[in-house]
Amino acid sequence: MTTSPSEKVSALAIKKGGGVELSVKGVSKTFAGRDGDVLALTPIDLSLAPGEIVSIVGPSGCGKSTLLYMIAGLLPTSTGTITVGHDNVVKPDPRVGIVFQEFRIFPWKTVMDNVLFGLELKGLGTAQERLQAAQNYIRLVGLQGAENRYPKELSGGMKQRVAIAQTLACDPEVVLMDEPLGSVDSLTRQALQDELLRIWAASGKTMLIVTHSIEEAIYLGHRVLVMSQQPGRVVDTLDVPLPFPRTTEMRTCEAVADLRNRIWAMIKDGVKA
Repeated sequence: MTTSPSEKVSALAIKKGGGVELSVKGVSKTFAGRDGDVLALTPIDLSLAPGEIVSIVGPSGCGKSTLLYMIAGLLPTSTGTITVGHDNVVKPDPRVGIVFQEFRIFPWKTVMDNVLFGLELKGLGTAQERLQAAQNYIRLVGLQGAENRYPKELSGGMKQRVAIAQTLACDPEVVLMDEPLGSVDSLTRQALQDELLRIWAASGKTMLIVTHSIEEAIYLGHRVLVMSQQPGRVVDTLDVPLPFPRTTEMRTCEAVADLRNRIWAMIKDGVKA
């Protein structure tokens, strides 16, 4: 049965199980440089189950963001294939949403108008249905009451919540996050980590999160993918031995400390290699 645009918007009422499988097979990236080609990423294989969260850590410049941009269809691959569900990603795909490290929100638009933007661009549903969908996601990220504020009136953490709501409101099946909490203070960062997990629990989205924080990678992920320095390669992918929901006590438990030390050793070895 074909889903009408109106039904599509109604389905945005934060449904559980909204994720889909993501597969990366033999994907590499080479850039043209002044002195010849530069290999940024060696062939990478990665698979996420529907509703799974995988974190990526590695040294600066190892190609973490490049990998996300290829999955989002913003950069072409040099080799390999990327599939969402059963379809190849060869260009920007509405099933894949991305939250950038910088606040990619419009300074001249209110919180509500920023979140509405993607829905209006797609022309989904009626104006009232789009408004209701945007309100649902504003509430989900804890910004109810701030709908009419402009970005200049918001803290860094609130701006990032707007960017997350803006992405989720378009109902992607895969959510990519490129260091989404890197520009906020440590206390706000921990609070937003809990918010991200609450959003994931409510929506069931498949999530791939790039971060420079090993602790954050462990706290958020089912698994942590560790990468080496450029040319980026996968050193290992480690299961996180923590149940969901995550709690504050888990941040300092022995299992987390042991896993953090293992990952840090891998990154140091990868940098030296």
